[in-house]
This record gives sequence, structure tokens and C-alpha cells, in this order.
Amino acid sequence: MNKLLTSLLLLGSVSAFAAEHSEFKQFNNEYNIGYQFSQMDLINGSQQVTQVNQQAINLEVEHLFDLGIWFDINLNMVTNYSQPTLGPDYLNGGSGGQGTGAAGDQAYAFGQNPFMYSFNVKGGYAFSLLDDKMQIIPYITFGRNSNWSSSTIVANGYQPLSNDYFLTGGLGTRLSYRFDNTLMLYADELYNYNWDNSGAIKTIQTDIYGKSYAATNYQMITTVGVKYNFTHDIQLGLSGFWNNYQHQSNIAGMVYTPQNTFGEMITIGLTY
Repeated sequence: MNKLLTSLLLLGSVSAFAAEHSEFKQFNNEYNIGYQFSQMDLINGSQQVTQVNQQAINLEVEHLFDLGIWFDINLNMVTNYSQPTLGPDYLNGGSGGQGTGAAGDQAYAFGQNPFMYSFNVKGGYAFSLLDDKMQIIPYITFGRNSNWSSSTIVANGYQPLSNDYFLTGGLGTRLSYRFDNTLMLYADELYNYNWDNSGAIKTIQTDIYGKSYAATNYQMITTVGVKYNFTHDIQLGLSGFWNNYQHQSNIAGMVYTPQNTFGEMITIGLTY
């Protein structure tokens, strides 16, 4: 009898959780492909600012379990990058310059945005509020993101690009509001720590440019978006985002690093 009561209570608890999150599962159980347009501000140690434009393709898989556990897997790859030439030295890369042999050509092939690809996983727990109209998800994230800036390539002695990456960890919160069964708005705030694992030679800028080199940075990401279930199976999405970077080193006067990124992304996906 006790075993039967325990089983019934467990089934009842699972059913309650499933009912509590069922309205949001129709938005959060999805996978999509997106295209992203963004503009990045680069700043050097002399406080000079320039802008670059880029486009990227984004792949995402998202799932919300009956018990409220939520995860999101995201792969982002830059497909188009346009940066002006930032001085005669190929330390900053960019278009229009000429390298000095194979090394210089490799540096010029990149710019000063290190995040040419990123792979991140988020996991958290969903709390439902206002009769399942609102949902809040505190979460943690971890990932591996490229550090393919020209200055890293130079400082790393032109080692294979597979050596140039950040290990990323962070904390975030997502707040969602469901208007009906087809429309949901959300806001997401994430604080990341990007730990440089490139092994770049930290004396290169001390010897040549007067200050040390380090690419490790803090990253704050604010995203606001909307999901629209066009049909039972097809979901459309639109989002805008802002990234801010705080670097953990004194940057040489002529070296440019990311400061802010503004952009938007459109997505189309399938729910399941």
C-alpha cells in the first residue's frame, strides 16, 4: 500500500510539473537556424574607435523538460567580416593591407574580432509565474569560443588556429512572457568570463608596443526577442542584442580590441 501511495504521489508530482510548464514547452522545445547582422566597435589603447560590420549564421537547439529543467545549445559562425585597415602594421589585420611573407598574410586574413565561431551550452531551471503566463530561468553557461584576432595570431607566434580559443563560463537569467499560444516575448541577461587559452607571448607588446598582451575579458550580453509560432510546427523569431567587453589588461596604444557589439538576428525553426 505504501509503495502504491508513493507511486501515485510521484505520478501526481510529475503531472503537476508537466502541466505547469506545458504552455511554455510549445515555445522552448524547438531547433532553429538564424542569420545575424551586427556592428562592432573596436577601441585601441589611445581611445581611438573604429567600426566593423559582420554577418553570422547561428544554429540552436532548445528544450524544456517536464520537471522544469531547461537547456540551450548554440553554435555561431561568422560568414562575412568587414574591417578597415588599422595602420601599416598587420598586428590589427583588416582589409587592404599587405602582409610580410606567410606570417603577415595570415595575420591580414583576420581582423580584431576574436569571436569568429562560438559554441556554448546553457542549463537552468524554469519557474512559472502568473498562472503560467510568465517564466523566469536562472541558468549557467559554459563553452569554447575562438580567439582568432590578428593580435593573438601575432602574439602566439602564428601557431595553429586550434590553439587560439577562450574557455567561457557565465551566469544568466531569462525572463519570458507568453501572450497566447502563438506569441512570446523574452529578455535575457548574461555575464560571461572569457578565459584566454591561446598561450600568446605576453612580452610581445611590452617589447614592441610598450604594454603587455592579454586577451582575457568579461562580457555582458543583453538580448530582447520575440518568438512567434506561425503554425503548430513552424516558429519564427526576431531578436536584438548588445554585447559589452571589459578587457583584463592594459592594451597598447595601436592595438584594437572589441568594446561593444550591436545587432539583430532572424530565425526560422521547428517545434517538437
